[in-house]
Formats: sequence, C-alpha cells, structure tokens
Amino acid sequence: MRSILTALQEGRLFELPEAGKDRALEFLARILDANPDIEVGTDTIEEIKQREEECNTGIGMGVGVPHVRARREEGELFSAIGWSSKGVEYGASDGKLVHLVVMYYIPGAQKNVYLKEVSSLVKAIRKSGGIDPIAQALDLNAVRNLLLDWVSAGLGDAAPEAVARMIRLEVKQAQTEPVAAAAVQGEAPAAAGRPPDRALSFAVLVAPPATVMVLAHEPGLVALLEKEPGLPQRLAGGVAFAVAGHQLLVTNSTTYSGGRIFYQCVAVMGGS
Repeated sequence: MRSILTALQEGRLFELPEAGKDRALEFLARILDANPDIEVGTDTIEEIKQREEECNTGIGMGVGVPHVRARREEGELFSAIGWSSKGVEYGASDGKLVHLVVMYYIPGAQKNVYLKEVSSLVKAIRKSGGIDPIAQALDLNAVRNLLLDWVSAGLGDAAPEAVARMIRLEVKQAQTEPVAAAAVQGEAPAAAGRPPDRALSFAVLVAPPATVMVLAHEPGLVALLEKEPGLPQRLAGGVAFAVAGHQLLVTNSTTYSGGRIFYQCVAVMGGS
C-alpha cells in the first residue's frame, strides 16, 4: 500500500464532485495527468472510461479501483484518491455505493505491485469492519487518518506507523502556520463575537497554455479562485497573498513535464 501512502503524503486525496461516476473519474484522471511518468499524448480520461465499459472496477465494499495501464515497463505505481460521503453510483457487482475511489497509473513492471496493493487494501477494509468509517467521516482529515491506519495495517511494520504520524503532524502544521504567520505580520485577531477563521487545504493544477484547475471541497473557494486573474503568477511568487479577504499560502509545489505545476496550498478563510 505504499502508493496510497505516497499519495496521502503528497496531497493526492480529494473530495469527489457530486455529479456521478463519470465526473468523479474525470476529476481523478486530471490528477493522474500530472504524473511525470505518464506518456505524452495519453488520453487518461478516455482510457479510464473505455476500461470501465469493458469491466467495472468496483471491487465491492464501497471501493472502486479504476486504472490506466502504461505502454512502457519502467516507472512507479502512482495513485490518486477520491472520497465521497454520499457515495457514487458506480455499478459495482455488489450494488453498493462507492465511497472510496483509488485511481492508478500502472507501469508494466508494477502489475504485481498493483495487484498486491489492492489485495492489501481489501484485507485492511475487511479487518476494520468495512467501509462505514470512511463513508461516515466528517471531512478529509478524518478520511486521511483512517486511510493511514489502513496503510499501517496493510504494510504491517513499524515504519509506516512512523510515517503516518509524520503526515498527521505535517497536516496539522499546514493548517496552523498561516494563522501564525498572520500574527507575526501584525494582523488583528478575530473580533469578539466574530466566527473564528478557518484554515482549509486545497490544491491547484496549472497547465499551459491557460488551464487552472482548483481542487477543493469548498465550492465557494473553487469558484472564487478560478475567476481570480493572474492566479498562476501569484502562486509562483512564493509569498502569501490575499483574495477577497482570505489569506492564501503555498505549502508545496511540484513541477512536471510539459510545464505543469501542482501547488498544495492553505487558505485562511476570514470569519464573517
């Protein structure tokens, strides 16, 4: 389950849009497109949908594992994870809604690693009593922690537990550092009786020539940022900036082939 652990560590866990299976698959396919190993010219969405028509990838227990098989042998197993609290009508053989979708890019040399990872995931879900804890989770942080527990159980050694604790600490720090930075810069604390600020994590995928995709489970934040002029340049600036009274900070960024850049960010949403 190391590819799932890597996905969690690199911020590839997202809340799925409430628009059905096709939209959920398209959403995650866009994340796979940011993988530097993926072949140029690969139509990820089309390949995913074609495979679903040939064989539904709902494996039961509320889980789907759609995947793209690479045309080359080398490369690492790569995954992106989507969560739906309401569940997705996936057409799985057991008829159950899918609450967790793990989408994979599978190089030829990683086929057995992929099969082993899916098998370990199934065992971890069964051992924990089923998908209900994920389905009933209140937010992505709760989902992340549950998945980390499953990863630790699936890998079965001390190292993953240490990594899991590290990721939890990183997530907590990412949520609190922007607030601390604001205090250092002399910004006034929340007024008495005003709702406290909220720190929300989100991601932005920027791809030439002009594609900007905001990935967040706060619809208002998505709409706000995707209309913001010059957002790619502001993200690349490396300093905190404000949009409509909200403080935004880039916590990490990764540059991929074709000039694509994946930003992990935190927004401090001002109370009202």
